[in-house]
Amino acid sequence: RQDIHQRLYPCAFVAMASLPRPAAFLSFFFLVLATVSVPPSSSEYSEGTPSRHDGEFPIAVLWNGVSLPQVGLGCASGVRKKHIVLALRAGYRLLDTAQSYQWGYHEDEVGEALVASGVDREEVFVQTKIHPEDLGFDATKRAASVSLERLVIDKIDSILIHKPRCWEGACQKDPEGTWEESWVALEEFYDKGIVSAIGICDVTESLLEKLLRKRIKPHIIQNWMDPFHQDKHIRQRCKEEGIQYQAYSTLGSQWSHHRGHKVNPVLNDPTLLSIAKAHGVDVARVVINWATRHGVAVVPASTNEGRQRTNLDSFSFDLTHEEMKAIDALDGTLKPPTLDPNKVSVAFENLGGFKVHSFWISNESEEVPVGEIGAGDALSLTSFHGHRFVFKDEGGTVIGEHTITREGGKMQKHIIAHNEL
Repeated sequence: RQDIHQRLYPCAFVAMASLPRPAAFLSFFFLVLATVSVPPSSSEYSEGTPSRHDGEFPIAVLWNGVSLPQVGLGCASGVRKKHIVLALRAGYRLLDTAQSYQWGYHEDEVGEALVASGVDREEVFVQTKIHPEDLGFDATKRAASVSLERLVIDKIDSILIHKPRCWEGACQKDPEGTWEESWVALEEFYDKGIVSAIGICDVTESLLEKLLRKRIKPHIIQNWMDPFHQDKHIRQRCKEEGIQYQAYSTLGSQWSHHRGHKVNPVLNDPTLLSIAKAHGVDVARVVINWATRHGVAVVPASTNEGRQRTNLDSFSFDLTHEEMKAIDALDGTLKPPTLDPNKVSVAFENLGGFKVHSFWISNESEEVPVGEIGAGDALSLTSFHGHRFVFKDEGGTVIGEHTITREGGKMQKHIIAHNEL
């Protein structure tokens, strides 16, 4: 800007010299006025503040030029074929699934929904994830081939490594290798055009540094991020390296499902509720608007058709500069929950010869899908004293049920076998 002014002023003075004195004075006044920087008012957006949506649905572009919708449907948490069909027909063009059926995903039903929806396959960005049990070069190649079959497609838009390692309760078998070996397999798939983008979940600073030294760096990193856990450092590093940051549990489910909070603190936060009220929307739409303003892609799950539509329509309003700052300031402010004596870690192990579907019975007696448990597999989760679960076969027949009691201890295992639990 300074260089432009240096070139502009001599020309302006030469031009003004030929004008009558009053006209020359006015010309000089307006020239100076035009070059003075006026600080933005509090209602305007200062430099560095994320751009407003202005009613436009946000689309990210990966470093290889591939387009990625910044809002998609997470296909876990009870999301099944019928819910995915509804989402696609409502306008969703990003589906986030995984191979982990015990964590509530149904990869095959995503494929079935793609066909049933009538939506052109080329319009939909399909993302899946390699289970940590399948870490290793050959294991990952086999797993990716299975995903192609389940999804009934010949190319996957994005494959992520779901977790960089196994841990107790997550894996039913030891992996053949490491995430580094899996990465080489994903690079090979990328080279062959079988996948358009590769990435990994739950990335730390040290892991990111290793990833940046790979032959092909990640296109997408998926980490936990919400208003109370904003992961700012990794987000900034991704921005610097041209990697798309994608968030899971953006609406606060991590706190209530895995961090001991009895209610979702995001959806019930006074600051977020106040901002939502000011715009006549719900907190979920505020959080989605805020996250995507920061360039983050989000994949909230929902089985409710109305909720799916409102999540997708989170851009008919714009947050003010002050509102963005207020949400940014929530990072790290959530107080830890009081230890709940009723909290229990439980594993349901299926020793029968067929797949079992598990359901939690809510306080309203609603059956909430928890996940599938294959023959010989187990499902690990956090529960509470008094929670009741039922288990059904493929035909929907109840084959057993169980109620959690704190007297069983903080770590419990229950066996599903031959109609007995």
